Amino acid sequence: MSGIEDFERRIINQGMTEEDFVEYKKLLNRVQSNYSKRQHCYTTAIQFPQEYAEQAIKLIKYGLENFDDGWFTTYTSHLYIGHIYESIANYQKAFDHFLLAKSALGADHPDYEKELSLDLLWMKLHIDSFRYSEELKGYYACYEKTDGFSKSLVNNEFKMVVAKIVIALHNQNIEEARNLLKTAKEMCKSKRMGKLYDLLHRHNYQESFKTTPEAVNFIKKIQI
Repeated sequence: MSGIEDFERRIINQGMTEEDFVEYKKLLNRVQSNYSKRQHCYTTAIQFPQEYAEQAIKLIKYGLENFDDGWFTTYTSHLYIGHIYESIANYQKAFDHFLLAKSALGADHPDYEKELSLDLLWMKLHIDSFRYSEELKGYYACYEKTDGFSKSLVNNEFKMVVAKIVIALHNQNIEEARNLLKTAKEMCKSKRMGKLYDLLHRHNYQESFKTTPEAVNFIKKIQI
């Protein structure tokens, strides 16, 4: 294992002090391309435990701000920052970085935009307290164009059902909303298995249902 990989393993386990940032900058000088330097920053940062979330964000931002590179590492860096903010329930900042990721895509990468639209939709639901907006509907329509495999992941299924409830209520489709709410409540039960459970299990991947307290509270409190 190289010196930088040894260093990265240590800071993943122990967190990153100001002195460690100085040392990391020196180690990155040995890495040749800006692409690889940025990649080191975000692939290391996403392995930090949640308690070091702010340090992880700082590390990814360091790569963004100091090494010029193309759209892909810009997109990926903002995407990962968004997911880190989401993990600590800072939904507004997560949404802001998902928007920056979308901006990095331009108009030339529609498949990436389709996948990203679910993150944008999920954060929009949270920051708008699970209320309808045209923007939310736009993200929903964009994600609907993704492939079936992506939409079959258990967490994605749940996010789509919640979005459908909000949209159905706005459109006064009460019976549809009631049926969707029943589906969402079933999904919230323990040991939820998605459509891809058997396939993923064969490849030693245990799919687990994860959501947010805000989403569960919405499902529990809604009266239709």
